[in-house]
Amino acid sequence: MGEVGKTGDRALLRLGAQMAEVEALFACVLDTPDAQAERRALMELAGAGTRLAELAGTLAAGQAPLDPPRPPRPRRAPARRRAAATRRPARTKLERRIARVEVTTEWIITHTGGSTGGGVR
Repeated sequence: MGEVGKTGDRALLRLGAQMAEVEALFACVLDTPDAQAERRALMELAGAGTRLAELAGTLAAGQAPLDPPRPPRPRRAPARRRAAATRRPARTKLERRIARVEVTTEWIITHTGGSTGGGVR
């Protein structure tokens, strides 16, 4: 049998971003104003913890994790002159979560010196 290769930087960044999400959701649980909000926050935390555990298990098994699916881009109609600008619809929970993970990943990259190559410093 062949030896399992080293985990890629991209997979570890995803793992770190999901860990940051779990920590942020835990902080939200601590700041909830009432029992109902606490239950909602705990459900979010449970989901994030499950996703973190699944990714860690996948990496521990030496498998490459699947990239999260990207939402399809809407096709635009030919440009026409609009009378007034419209408000953008509210972002979905998934879009907000993806945005948080992207911001966290960027933060991790900038605070590690922007290095994407492996190795010890």
